[in-house]
Amino acid sequence: MKLSYWLHLPLSFLASVMRLGAGSPAPRAEQKQPIIIYEFEGCPYCRVAREAISQSGVAVLIRPCPKGGKRFRPAVRALGGKAQFPYMVDENTGAAFYESEDIAAYLHKTYGGRRSAMRFLGPVNNILSQFAALARLAAGTFKRRSTAPEQPLEFIAAERDPRARLVKERLCEMELEYLWRPAGPGEATPLLIDPNANQTIAGGHAIIQYLYATYRL
Repeated sequence: MKLSYWLHLPLSFLASVMRLGAGSPAPRAEQKQPIIIYEFEGCPYCRVAREAISQSGVAVLIRPCPKGGKRFRPAVRALGGKAQFPYMVDENTGAAFYESEDIAAYLHKTYGGRRSAMRFLGPVNNILSQFAALARLAAGTFKRRSTAPEQPLEFIAAERDPRARLVKERLCEMELEYLWRPAGPGEATPLLIDPNANQTIAGGHAIIQYLYATYRL
């Protein structure tokens, strides 16, 4: 992706507009362990699951699976039998399955939160998500070379935030595992916490620069 952050930001904003506000902030859910999600940012079906995550307020450990990725993609086939995304594992309940709509319904039933208007549009929901993916020019789809952190990073932001989307696309392409805590109402975001370097970085542009300087090969 050669375009600069400031040229991509309007396209990311357009993707948020296409989703009609889905993925808005929500109060934090109560859970013992974070849910594990195998997904990649450029996938329109994964977007539907991420919006439900954001609106449920659940913490999730994102294991990015971009095309060409080797760190986490093989685990999905081993766990579920096929390389299909998203794939969810909830160690709090023992649930594990594919399909974004099933994941969204499970999160709402198990952890609560609001449902977006998009959830009631049926097949139109996935179609609009595909258009939103087109607006992102395949960002968050293909692997970039990187070094893996010893401990997962932590990222705080809402799914609908255009700045956060640009960060998550880079995290995905670089296969950087991270604990995503969806932002609550009124929280200042996006925010990245790197326990490996004891660093906290605020703002989409600053976070991306940090990821490139620290983890890109």
